[in-house]
Amino acid sequence: MTRLFRIALREYLSYLKTPGFWLSLIIAPGIGALSGFGPIWAERAAPIRHVAVVDFASAEPRLSQILTVEARVARLQLVKPPPVVAAATTPEAARKALQPYVSGDLRLADGGRLDAVAILTGSPAALEADVWTRDIGDGAIAGMVRQAAGGVMRLERLKALGLDPAKIAAVDAVKPTVREFSPKAVSGGQVSLRDRMPTFAALGLAFALWIVTVTGVGILLNSVIEEKSNRVLEVLLSSASVPEILGGKILGVAALASTVLAVWGGAGLFALIRFAPPGTGPALVAALVSHGLVFEFLAYFVLGYLMYASIFVAVGAFCETPREAQTLVGPLMLMLSLPMIFLTQAIRRPDSPLLEWMAWFPPFTPFLMTARAASGPPWWEIAGTLVLMAVTAAAVVWISARAFRAGALSTTKFDLQTFLRGIRSAGR
Repeated sequence: MTRLFRIALREYLSYLKTPGFWLSLIIAPGIGALSGFGPIWAERAAPIRHVAVVDFASAEPRLSQILTVEARVARLQLVKPPPVVAAATTPEAARKALQPYVSGDLRLADGGRLDAVAILTGSPAALEADVWTRDIGDGAIAGMVRQAAGGVMRLERLKALGLDPAKIAAVDAVKPTVREFSPKAVSGGQVSLRDRMPTFAALGLAFALWIVTVTGVGILLNSVIEEKSNRVLEVLLSSASVPEILGGKILGVAALASTVLAVWGGAGLFALIRFAPPGTGPALVAALVSHGLVFEFLAYFVLGYLMYASIFVAVGAFCETPREAQTLVGPLMLMLSLPMIFLTQAIRRPDSPLLEWMAWFPPFTPFLMTARAASGPPWWEIAGTLVLMAVTAAAVVWISARAFRAGALSTTKFDLQTFLRGIRSAGR
């Protein structure tokens, strides 16, 4: 046992001293922040898009009024069409005249670019709109024109029924007051931030679990490959048993992963205290403790990490270069990535039969069950998946220990027959 802890301490300190560890410790939260807030910042930094309307249906004033309200949110600005476009007498002539502007070959009088033009035809009660845009992938402008045109048509048809436009506007201005209630709310009634916090916490914990698992098993794989190529594993096997070496390496990197979680958790707590609205921090702590999320997270983290770490250590023992490991690691990384595709759905629809079945598949269990924990799955489902994970992890560790010894002493390249033969011979 002493040798196991010495190996674990050696693994922990060897990576703790590397600049790469500290860089990843700092960069990973930054990447997470960029993934969440980057699209918002990019949208705010993007130039305002200029949109013109060419009206052949006598609906432009009312359509522009509706578009102006929506354009404030979408960062659009309605502009007058270029004179050559406005002077067109037919829709076909307008289409021909606007194309050099929309393509960027010509600019507006003030030097700005024209991003889109909507050509209105038909009548106010039956509008048709051809939207020419500079960016083919941007469907937002066409969607806004469609919605605004629908508003004009609705108003015209209501007026045709004899309704006063002022009364129509007054009716449209009426907005309902909607409050959300649930018997699962803390108060037993109206839903508050504290009630929603477990969902946010579960999603964050699931992502943290995935990131730490992927990072940890990658470190283990590279460590084993490097030590095998340098014949260090053979020296270790002469002075310590396979369980001590395997356990020491896994425990050392697990301590490293725990350090990462502690630092990220501390940084997140500081951000909540410093920037979040009052009461957010206590609500998060209450969600983690009262719903048992932190305990379920720790249980699934330990079992999931142990399972994946054992697999990657065994794979690394059969490889002497990272290139040899790539063909084996690819399917494993794909399996690790699959549950992340369903993570958001596990938060929104945790009772989906597909997700319930997937949560019983051990490679997916740690991530999907952590995400679904906020919805309060039945106790037997939590207990059953934990027992299944424990049995699976124990079986994987047993197989990996045999494969690790066989791989560490092997000089041949990995193939399935060599792997199975090594597992059988390691027990003799």
